[in-house]
Amino acid sequence: MVERNRPERRTNAIAAAVLGAVLVSALPALRAETAAPPASSKELFEWLKTGSYKDWAREIVPHPAAGAHPGGVRANLNPALEASLKGGGQAHPAGAAAVLELYGKSGALHGWAVAIKTQAESAGGQGWYWYEVLSVKDGNRTLAADRGVAACVECHAQGRDFVMTPYPLK
Repeated sequence: MVERNRPERRTNAIAAAVLGAVLVSALPALRAETAAPPASSKELFEWLKTGSYKDWAREIVPHPAAGAHPGGVRANLNPALEASLKGGGQAHPAGAAAVLELYGKSGALHGWAVAIKTQAESAGGQGWYWYEVLSVKDGNRTLAADRGVAACVECHAQGRDFVMTPYPLK
């Protein structure tokens, strides 16, 4: 009986080794997918154009913006922010991020608004990097790109740790 189990054990060991190798090779991709986007205007704009955030939890369709963003919006939440909202956290962790796709009257994507928590403490909104860019025919117009942008902080102060997106996403 011992002899018959050896090939089975060897097969299980080989399967475990293959599965382990697959998981280890996937770690860099998983880390990249869960990492916060860059909190720098130029790098963030390039990152947004790749659409990497579309792998995050996201609303099914755009809806009319409740705040100062023009037109329709669709929220995308990175895993850190989604886990915090799901867990009912009153303060979100550093690295939590949301990307709002901004849609014009025609329904076409015409910009993004991004919030990235850059430190553990929100510090009255100073612990968040705020970014908003609109695409226009003659180039892009950046409306916000800094920590603690007054207009962003003022509006988002009514949210849970500066996040206005209702959860669960619809």
